Amino acid sequence: MKNTHQELYMEHANVWAVVLAGGEGTRVRSFLQEVCGGSGLKQFSTVFGNRSMLRCTLDRITRLIPAERVLVIVGSQHRDEAEKQLAGWPRQNIIYQPKNCDTAPGILLPVAHITNRDPQATVMVFPSDHFILDEERFLGAVKKALAELKKHSSKMILLGMAPQKGEETEYGYIVGAARMPMSEEVSPVAGFVEKPPLAQARELIQRGALWNTMIFAVENAVLWEMTQRASPSLYHAFRLIQTSLHDGRLSPRALEHIYEIIPSVNFSSAICEPLAAKLCVLPVPDIGWSDWGTAASILRTLKKLGRLDAIATRVAEKQQARRIWHSKRSGARRLLGSPTLGAGST
Repeated sequence: MKNTHQELYMEHANVWAVVLAGGEGTRVRSFLQEVCGGSGLKQFSTVFGNRSMLRCTLDRITRLIPAERVLVIVGSQHRDEAEKQLAGWPRQNIIYQPKNCDTAPGILLPVAHITNRDPQATVMVFPSDHFILDEERFLGAVKKALAELKKHSSKMILLGMAPQKGEETEYGYIVGAARMPMSEEVSPVAGFVEKPPLAQARELIQRGALWNTMIFAVENAVLWEMTQRASPSLYHAFRLIQTSLHDGRLSPRALEHIYEIIPSVNFSSAICEPLAAKLCVLPVPDIGWSDWGTAASILRTLKKLGRLDAIATRVAEKQQARRIWHSKRSGARRLLGSPTLGAGST
């Protein structure tokens, strides 16, 4: 018998989630503007169906963790769009960052809010731009990661996806301390390789390396400890934010000032890589996972789903509508500028 949402919520009563939705998605933005219209921000884009990538992510997560414990971080410059997408979401769980300083600040700002509310929290981090076909098996892997974290509470548990043929060079790899068999057991992490050339990628796959999803589970205290060791200045900046939240002294201007002086820090390269010994990876078999960071990855998924022709038709219709609009606009301008119209209108 399947667990109800309420039973799962009780089972993971101290688990909080952070959803990263603060990026600009520059590599794919113009493509998504063409396909979806609007701003082209991938987290807010609805490629097919009636839900954006962000809404799909939230709907997936809230099958395990209630909305009251899911914090979404977005850029303050996208507040209007975020409020439309997150209507009905707990307002205290929508965290606006003054600017995008890469993934480490993007994680630590909501974690500061979580720490203020629940210092003993277990934290899970999810990007908002991942497509996942088999959500049941994905959620099973998330539950497995949380169970493994109870056994390895001083570690961070990363989800590592099984690499797929034809996409070997598109993602970074997690390399195990020993050859990692495709099982459901966690393995120690030795290091990371970021988007290698094909020959190296194939060699890594032979050694059992897995794609780095940047989906992970970690105890709150361990995350702070790792940040302090790897980036002391960032640690002190966000601890200041956390204590200011606790004391009720964090004004928007104070947060902006802190963001003006902190550097951009990538969580994977600056925090995880130097502290690989603190990490374990949980292998996840093929579940139809894709990080939609490029037009190629989106088109590949659409082709697998049999939706490529429908998307191509939609784009062609939009292009035709634009051509008609521009033609009518040009005709109107010519008409308004004609001598005959000018004489007849006096």
